[in-house]
Amino acid sequence: MKPFTTKQAWLIIGIGLGFFVLYTAASATLSLLGHSMDIFITRDWKLPVIMVGFGVFLLFDRVTFHSRVINRIAQSAFAVYFITDYAASEKLLWVKLFNLQNLYQQPFAILRILGILLAIYTTCTLIDFIRQALFAATLDRRRGRWFDLLWDKVSAWRCNQLNPLLDDSANTR
Repeated sequence: MKPFTTKQAWLIIGIGLGFFVLYTAASATLSLLGHSMDIFITRDWKLPVIMVGFGVFLLFDRVTFHSRVINRIAQSAFAVYFITDYAASEKLLWVKLFNLQNLYQQPFAILRILGILLAIYTTCTLIDFIRQALFAATLDRRRGRWFDLLWDKVSAWRCNQLNPLLDDSANTR
């Protein structure tokens, strides 16, 4: 498959947004005529949402950007996901510490929620930086040494387990 051009990416975004506009206009017109309709086309996994998201992804895929700070933070993104998706931490964060439903009707709710999310991301990233430093000071100090030690132990244990079997088979001949 040939790669998408920038023009095609913009076309995908435009068509997706066009669907949004048409559907919203039709929904508003029908509601004025007495037919109550919700806007279902903007929910997850609907074609216009996927089209706009895919088009934006294609556009950002063309951008090259190099920053050591950004790359260092990006290395921890997977760790942030693991920390926040773990059942115990998920319950602690979203039920006990930061119940976001309580903030919805308060003033500056969006700013508060964004601040909470930024604080959680920063905290999880710092935890991962600590993990990386501990690994660098212990396991990664002499790369491969811990694996070699473990392999030698497992190999010696396995050989000790197999030697009596081999000795018995030699005696039965």
